[in-house]
Amino acid sequence: MWNQLIQALCDLSAKLDSLLQEMRGSGPGSEATGSGKRIGTSISPVMRQGSSPVRLVNANPGRLGVIVHNNSSGELMIALDGQRITENHYTFKIRAGETLHFDLRTFGELYKGAFMGLWDGASGAEVDSKALVTEIFWTN
Repeated sequence: MWNQLIQALCDLSAKLDSLLQEMRGSGPGSEATGSGKRIGTSISPVMRQGSSPVRLVNANPGRLGVIVHNNSSGELMIALDGQRITENHYTFKIRAGETLHFDLRTFGELYKGAFMGLWDGASGAEVDSKALVTEIFWTN
């Protein structure tokens, strides 16, 4: 599991480097440099709450991307919905040790609303399961 986590962090680092290089190359007067905006990140572990859904990230109009690493032994369902998620209502399902990269390059357009998560207990998710969530966003 540590190897998978290290690989996910290396992938995240490469994506961040690529994004920063792209932003530096955007030139003077662009949104990135002309308005004083900077790229910020928020990294947080989100723990499983029994069979209850958890909020992975809140809505953020300045979002540039979200990376979710399933650091558990079971599957994690993710809904691009801030109000509900069920075993029948979700957007993505990632296996144990997998990482979801939700960004403009991958999807072309970016959802700015909240993400909900729910571990699939039938897939072997432990009581102490957690997701490592990184959000990348514009900040002043």
